[in-house]
Amino acid sequence: MACEESASRVPGRPACRWRLKPAVALRILYIDDDAGLVRLVARALRARDCAVEHAGDGSAGLARIAEGGIDAVALDHHLPGETGLDILARIRALPAPPPVIYVTGSDDLRIAVAALKAGAADYVLKDVAGHFRELLGEAIEAALAQERLRREKAEAEQRLAASQERLNLALGAAGMIGTWDWDLVADLVYADANFARIYTVDPEAAASGAPLAAYVKNFHPDDVPAFQAALDRTFAGADEFSCEYRILQPEGGVRWILARGRLVRDGTGRPVRFAGASVDITDRKLAEERQRLLMLELAHRVKNTLTLVQAICLQTLRGEATLAEAREVVTARLLALAQAHDLLLQGSWSEASLRTLVEGTARLHGHGDAARFRLSGPDVMLGPKSALSVALVLHELGTNAAKYGALSTPEGHVAVGWEQLANGAEPRLSFRWEEVGGPPVRAPSRRGFGSRLIERSLADGLGAQVRLAYPPTGVTLTLDAPLEALRAS
Repeated sequence: MACEESASRVPGRPACRWRLKPAVALRILYIDDDAGLVRLVARALRARDCAVEHAGDGSAGLARIAEGGIDAVALDHHLPGETGLDILARIRALPAPPPVIYVTGSDDLRIAVAALKAGAADYVLKDVAGHFRELLGEAIEAALAQERLRREKAEAEQRLAASQERLNLALGAAGMIGTWDWDLVADLVYADANFARIYTVDPEAAASGAPLAAYVKNFHPDDVPAFQAALDRTFAGADEFSCEYRILQPEGGVRWILARGRLVRDGTGRPVRFAGASVDITDRKLAEERQRLLMLELAHRVKNTLTLVQAICLQTLRGEATLAEAREVVTARLLALAQAHDLLLQGSWSEASLRTLVEGTARLHGHGDAARFRLSGPDVMLGPKSALSVALVLHELGTNAAKYGALSTPEGHVAVGWEQLANGAEPRLSFRWEEVGGPPVRAPSRRGFGSRLIERSLADGLGAQVRLAYPPTGVTLTLDAPLEALRAS
């Protein structure tokens, strides 16, 4: 469509500075029983790029409108056997009716009011001088412009509704994000269903607007001061509102919320609107808490391990004859400790299998000969502290057996057995290490670090009853410990 400049030539009618010139003539239907008048109107509207069709009565006019292709209708009040008001009602009842300009020769304002109430876009009063033809042309142009704006508005609203529906679907899929718009003048917060769910507010009340108090009533009391302070900073001029707080849930517990928004001010600087989004960050907060506890646990375990490493090094250096021997012993003991750590990591540092620990010792000191170790016992899980202690004890026993005991001769072997006992109310573990077929054993003249480590690790650390014996047939170790202590984390 092209634009051309025009000015009203009708006294008292506002000038139309610009009007749209269609590439194709607009089709106007004039419903009037005065064919001569219609011809005059058609001649006048031709200058406005309008092609006028004539219908002599209401029925013919309705039939033509139903065929389609009519852009606007000029409807006369006086028609054969009926009034234009009757036809107007029937036109407005059609699907997608064109705009109607009501034409009358009567100066009775009640007719004009009735026509406008019935849905006419405008009305024009016939006059003897013929000025009404120009007025009709301008009224048609104005009605078409209004219809175009109405249609564009409806299309925009449809696009907006579709966009909002897509947004709601996306937010609903996440189930964690709610949007809000706070009318500060009316103190009404308009929010979507997700926001209402997060804040435990009725969704219908949130959609129609509810005061801020309805949303903050379930805030955790400890978080209200921080929330108020964040609001104060925003109203004082901060670029963005951002605050984390907890919402008490009806079923108990809390949900962590991250709210972010921006303040809108009017031309005078007065705050009028506050819009934003709230995100449910409960899962993130729980993960952060788990990570914090994990770091504390890690620090505790590292500290304990370093203390154990320090004790191993100091006691080994104190007891060995040469530095080379001490280095060899320390390396072996730390290797046993590292292997126990690896085993614990496979169980997320929560537990390790006793059988796996014993099998590791058998592989290391039996040199691949399955006959050197004879194992029997159920699979028992040990907690981290117990696993490290048992790993070091098994290493000491295996090392001594390989150097001086049953594993130092080809025919010797070690029998390792354990079982769970239900003596009374406290389940216990009975463990036995017995060396067979080695050289005759004599009790040591002094207790070395290995002996002390065995007894202290198990007896002091785990509350176990430990007996390390040296009969001539071979070293034996018996352990009786509460299962609960062995499994403790």
